[in-house]
Amino acid sequence: MRTFNIVIGSKAYFSDKIKDLVKPTLFLDIVILNDNYHKAGKPFPNNEKAKLLIVRNDSYIGITESANDRVGNLIIELTNDDAVIWLHNPSSSLLFFLNSLNDSKEITLSTDRQEYDIERDKSNFVNGMKAISQIVIGQDKAIIETSKSLRYLTSVQRKKPYVIMLYGNSSIGKTELVKAIAKNFFDNKFLEKHLSMFRSNVNSDYLFGDKPNRRSIGFDLLERESNLIFLDEFDKCAEFFYSVFYTLFDNTVFKDAVYEVDISGALIILTSNYSNEDEMKEHLGLPIYYRIDKFIHFEDFSQETIYKIVCKELDDKYEEYKDYFSKEEVYSIVSKRILSQGENARTIKNKIQAVLEELLFKTMLESKEE
Repeated sequence: MRTFNIVIGSKAYFSDKIKDLVKPTLFLDIVILNDNYHKAGKPFPNNEKAKLLIVRNDSYIGITESANDRVGNLIIELTNDDAVIWLHNPSSSLLFFLNSLNDSKEITLSTDRQEYDIERDKSNFVNGMKAISQIVIGQDKAIIETSKSLRYLTSVQRKKPYVIMLYGNSSIGKTELVKAIAKNFFDNKFLEKHLSMFRSNVNSDYLFGDKPNRRSIGFDLLERESNLIFLDEFDKCAEFFYSVFYTLFDNTVFKDAVYEVDISGALIILTSNYSNEDEMKEHLGLPIYYRIDKFIHFEDFSQETIYKIVCKELDDKYEEYKDYFSKEEVYSIVSKRILSQGENARTIKNKIQAVLEELLFKTMLESKEE
């Protein structure tokens, strides 16, 4: 009787589970071998069948659509009767096939799921928030609201995903906050998707799922490394994709056309450039708006914040220019170009970069004249 070991989780998690297996056969290798016999008009010989088979999640992408339609039977055909098969993140249809065989006692089946959680050590909470406040400059109110949410999530066992919308103008710290949360509460791991790419139905196969030999959001969610999911530029996503997010935000299990994923306890962070919640209601619609648990506004930079970011950027770039200029020399020029309001992190960095390039170029010209 064949033994099927299903492993649900990241690639690293699956690799750890199979690391001690001796001389396993890889699924794609044996599929290619089978194709060669088929092209030669020969049956696949019993002595070539696998005793220990590894089927990685990207194996489904590596085979043809027709092979995926019968992948369960194909695995049976290419393995011995007493083979041990390790499967990584199988599709819903393959799971259904294997559960049917298990119910009829034709195989034995076990499932191992990776567990995801937020950092819950209360002694580390204060240090984590302090670290975040040092990274995200000038957004004290946003950090306080984030702290409340993280305190809640580290204290309770929540099943339904918790959805936060970070909103405000571009380049004022939203993405930096998400990355700081990942670093301090999720072992620096998160699943990131840029929704500005999903403006037309060209990308619908990814969000809705299509076939096992094509990547989808369900595929990526299954192999995520943590329970932090970052959906950037949510305001740029086309409206006809919203039904995907109804399911993602409102359920502990997400299903697309190919995969079924447990997303219990996930923290989903959205970013957008909306200026207020009324604007969100108008553009997103109430069904999406009311599925978001919390809205955190990012304020435009104050004069003090702009000064702090300029100083931080000069410190961060110091190794690049220290052999040529002092910080004071660079700041004296930069300060004349930086506005007291209306700046963001990107404009500040661009202006500092331009000044450094100009100064270095000027230094080169002066050295030639000498």
